[in-house]
Amino acid sequence: MLNLTATKPQISVVFDQVGTPTYAGDLAHAICTILENELVEGNEGLYHFSNEGVCSWFDFAKEIARQAGNNHCTILPCHSSEYPSPVVRPSYSVLDKTKFKNTFGVTIPYWTDSLAVCLATLKQSESSAANAVS
Repeated sequence: MLNLTATKPQISVVFDQVGTPTYAGDLAHAICTILENELVEGNEGLYHFSNEGVCSWFDFAKEIARQAGNNHCTILPCHSSEYPSPVVRPSYSVLDKTKFKNTFGVTIPYWTDSLAVCLATLKQSESSAANAVS
Protein backbone atom coordinates (compact mmCIF):
# COMPACT_ATOMS: atom_id res chain seq x y z
CA MET A 1 0.00 0.00 0.00
CA LEU A 2 2.86 2.37 0.72
CA ASN A 3 4.24 1.89 -2.78
CA LEU A 4 0.85 1.92 -4.48
CA THR A 5 -0.36 5.08 -2.76
CA ALA A 6 2.99 6.76 -3.44
CA THR A 7 3.14 5.87 -7.13
CA LYS A 8 -0.43 5.52 -8.43
CA PRO A 9 -2.91 8.34 -8.98
CA GLN A 10 -5.82 6.06 -8.07
CA ILE A 11 -6.39 2.60 -6.60
CA SER A 12 -9.42 0.53 -5.64
CA VAL A 13 -9.51 -1.39 -2.37
CA VAL A 14 -12.21 -3.72 -1.07
CA PHE A 15 -14.46 -2.28 1.62
CA ASP A 16 -16.61 -5.32 2.34
CA GLN A 17 -13.93 -7.39 4.06
CA VAL A 18 -13.43 -6.46 7.71
CA GLY A 19 -10.69 -7.59 10.06
CA THR A 20 -8.00 -6.25 12.36
CA PRO A 21 -4.47 -5.54 11.20
CA THR A 22 -1.76 -7.11 13.31
CA TYR A 23 1.64 -5.51 13.79
CA ALA A 24 4.23 -8.29 14.09
CA GLY A 25 6.17 -6.20 16.61
CA ASP A 26 3.17 -6.20 18.95
CA LEU A 27 2.73 -9.96 18.58
CA ALA A 28 6.44 -10.51 19.28
CA HIS A 29 6.24 -8.23 22.34
CA ALA A 30 3.21 -10.15 23.66
CA ILE A 31 4.97 -13.50 23.20
CA CYS A 32 8.13 -12.23 24.91
CA THR A 33 6.07 -10.86 27.81
CA ILE A 34 4.36 -14.22 28.26
CA LEU A 35 7.68 -16.07 28.17
CA GLU A 36 9.55 -13.61 30.41
CA ASN A 37 6.78 -13.76 33.02
CA GLU A 38 6.67 -17.57 32.79
CA LEU A 39 2.95 -17.60 32.00
CA VAL A 40 2.99 -20.56 29.60
CA GLU A 41 2.75 -23.46 32.05
CA GLY A 42 -0.88 -24.20 32.83
CA ASN A 43 -2.08 -21.89 30.06
CA GLU A 44 -1.40 -24.07 27.05
CA GLY A 45 -3.98 -23.86 24.29
CA LEU A 46 -5.16 -21.91 21.29
CA TYR A 47 -5.20 -18.11 21.56
CA HIS A 48 -6.08 -15.38 19.10
CA PHE A 49 -4.06 -12.18 18.83
CA SER A 50 -4.45 -9.10 16.69
CA ASN A 51 -4.33 -5.41 17.41
CA GLU A 52 -7.39 -3.72 18.91
CA GLY A 53 -10.00 -2.17 16.66
CA VAL A 54 -11.66 -3.19 13.43
CA CYS A 55 -11.34 -1.90 9.87
CA SER A 56 -11.94 -2.84 6.26
CA TRP A 57 -9.10 -3.20 3.78
CA PHE A 58 -10.29 0.14 2.37
CA ASP A 59 -10.03 1.80 5.81
CA PHE A 60 -6.58 0.24 6.28
CA ALA A 61 -5.34 1.54 2.92
CA LYS A 62 -6.70 5.04 3.62
CA GLU A 63 -4.97 5.14 7.00
CA ILE A 64 -1.66 3.89 5.58
CA ALA A 65 -1.75 6.61 2.93
CA ARG A 66 -2.76 9.28 5.48
CA GLN A 67 -0.02 8.40 7.95
CA ALA A 68 2.59 8.12 5.20
CA GLY A 69 1.59 11.48 3.72
CA ASN A 70 0.68 9.91 0.39
CA ASN A 71 -2.25 12.24 -0.28
CA HIS A 72 -1.96 12.38 -4.07
CA CYS A 73 -3.55 8.96 -4.56
CA THR A 74 -7.31 8.64 -4.69
CA ILE A 75 -8.41 5.48 -2.91
CA LEU A 76 -11.77 4.18 -4.07
CA PRO A 77 -13.87 1.53 -2.31
CA CYS A 78 -14.86 -1.54 -4.29
CA HIS A 79 -16.69 -4.81 -3.64
CA SER A 80 -14.73 -8.04 -3.26
CA SER A 81 -16.41 -9.31 -6.41
CA GLU A 82 -14.75 -6.47 -8.36
CA TYR A 83 -11.25 -7.38 -7.16
CA PRO A 84 -9.60 -10.25 -9.04
CA SER A 85 -8.29 -12.68 -6.44
CA PRO A 86 -7.76 -16.44 -6.57
CA VAL A 87 -8.41 -16.53 -2.80
CA VAL A 88 -11.88 -16.31 -1.29
CA ARG A 89 -11.70 -14.32 1.94
CA PRO A 90 -14.38 -14.08 4.62
CA SER A 91 -16.23 -10.77 4.89
CA TYR A 92 -15.69 -10.70 8.69
CA SER A 93 -12.43 -12.06 10.09
CA VAL A 94 -12.11 -10.21 13.40
CA LEU A 95 -10.51 -12.40 16.05
CA ASP A 96 -11.91 -12.67 19.57
CA LYS A 97 -8.96 -11.91 21.87
CA THR A 98 -10.91 -12.22 25.13
CA LYS A 99 -9.22 -15.47 26.20
CA PHE A 100 -5.76 -14.05 25.45
CA LYS A 101 -6.38 -10.80 27.36
CA ASN A 102 -8.00 -12.55 30.34
CA THR A 103 -5.28 -15.19 30.59
CA PHE A 104 -2.15 -13.11 30.10
CA GLY A 105 -3.19 -9.55 30.95
CA VAL A 106 -1.14 -8.15 28.07
CA THR A 107 -2.19 -4.71 26.84
CA ILE A 108 -2.85 -4.77 23.11
CA PRO A 109 -2.42 -1.48 21.20
CA TYR A 110 -5.01 -0.09 18.78
CA TRP A 111 -4.16 -0.85 15.15
CA THR A 112 -3.75 2.80 14.07
CA ASP A 113 -1.21 3.41 16.85
CA SER A 114 0.72 0.31 15.85
CA LEU A 115 0.60 1.35 12.21
CA ALA A 116 2.34 4.60 13.18
CA VAL A 117 5.05 2.62 15.00
CA CYS A 118 5.42 0.28 12.02
CA LEU A 119 5.75 3.14 9.52
CA ALA A 120 8.28 4.93 11.73
CA THR A 121 10.29 1.71 12.03
CA LEU A 122 10.24 1.23 8.25
CA LYS A 123 11.32 4.82 7.69
CA GLN A 124 14.17 4.45 10.19
CA SER A 125 15.29 1.19 8.54
CA GLU A 126 15.27 2.79 5.10
CA SER A 127 17.26 5.74 6.43
CA SER A 128 19.82 3.45 8.08
CA ALA A 129 20.16 1.40 4.90
CA ALA A 130 20.65 4.52 2.79
CA ASN A 131 23.31 5.80 5.20
CA ALA A 132 25.11 2.45 5.11
CA VAL A 133 25.28 2.55 1.30
CA SER A 134 26.57 6.13 1.05
